[in-house]
Amino acid sequence: MKVLTKNNIRKRGKSLIKPFDGESCLTDVGYDLRVGEKIYFLNLGKEKRLKEEELVEIPPRERFAVESLEKVTMKSNMFALIATRISLLWQGLTSLGTKVDPMFQDKLILIFSNDSDTPLTLEYGQRICNIIFFEYEDPPEDIEIRKRPSFLPPPRTERIEDPINIEKIRQKYGSGIASVIQYLKPRLLSHDKRLKGLEKFKIAITTLAVAGLSSIIIGLITWLITK
Repeated sequence: MKVLTKNNIRKRGKSLIKPFDGESCLTDVGYDLRVGEKIYFLNLGKEKRLKEEELVEIPPRERFAVESLEKVTMKSNMFALIATRISLLWQGLTSLGTKVDPMFQDKLILIFSNDSDTPLTLEYGQRICNIIFFEYEDPPEDIEIRKRPSFLPPPRTERIEDPINIEKIRQKYGSGIASVIQYLKPRLLSHDKRLKGLEKFKIAITTLAVAGLSSIIIGLITWLITK
């Protein structure tokens, strides 16, 4: 196994990294990746899109994901590791380091955390971490081309309003039905099932009520006729 040095990376250029900046991003045994167009605030649950020369402020204690400016094209006999730049680490920016798998061919999603008590400022195109490439012999067979993860946009962190409001059901249908719905509620797997279950339950209760009322009316009529 060998590490790709500055000379190795420069020779491969755009076939490995695109866009390729051989002047400011090459390091002795790696390449500095830059901040791309998208930043995802994982704690806040929101996305920010950057333009050239635009700045973004990272709140204290915020975890966030950065889409790299560069697209990386790995071969089947390669993998890579991500390392934080020491200048940013000194300011409190921690990279939740990861590896880049063989045959990965896309922009990278880089996860960071501002572990300081003060906001940090990042800029579009700023060098944010270093990627170190490794080559090895005897690559695994049948490795498929891989893309960036599909977790984007980040999961919602705000509370989703529950469409089944027990108080409204109590006001509309009475305490009995509301109590039954409250009991059944955790057992329904999704909002759709909840709504369908409520509608079916309403129909069933209505059917039973009509059947019961019909039986009473028929009983009264029979009693009057036979009296």
